[in-house]
Amino acid sequence: MNKNKLYWQIAACMVISAVAVYGGNIKNETFAKYYAEAKAQVMYQLNLEDVKEAGKQLSTALADAPAKVVSVVADVNSASKYGEPMDEKSDTDIKQVHAVAGGMVLSSGRDDKMGLYVKIKHEDAISVYGNLSDISVFESERVQRGEIIGSFDTNSGKEFYYDLQKNM
Repeated sequence: MNKNKLYWQIAACMVISAVAVYGGNIKNETFAKYYAEAKAQVMYQLNLEDVKEAGKQLSTALADAPAKVVSVVADVNSASKYGEPMDEKSDTDIKQVHAVAGGMVLSSGRDDKMGLYVKIKHEDAISVYGNLSDISVFESERVQRGEIIGSFDTNSGKEFYYDLQKNM
């Protein structure tokens, strides 16, 4: 067997393994497409030129990945350290309410003005969520950013109350 052909087949197998491991987790259509092509070439033992061409195409696709990853990381880093309290885009009537940042629940319960409410102490702020339809956290409980702390019924006739008091 030709040494070069063997090396190319080993390289193709390594690429297929890497794409299978990382591409499966990323759920990227481009990776899936090239993975399928490379797998077909190894399975049907196509010639060396076909394997080389698939390798070129795959390496080009993979070369674009770091730029995309950098852009996603930059977007995350430039985002506010406080998230959104509720997914406004959700088309359900009952919307989940999330902690905008990690912290400790100062209080939760019923208030005459805010109805069911949750108040969370963060590193340098306090967030308050009111007119909730239910509460899923308790006083002194630690919460993480994005954790569900309750829900809000958009059909309740009340307006969702949210306040972030910074520099506390």
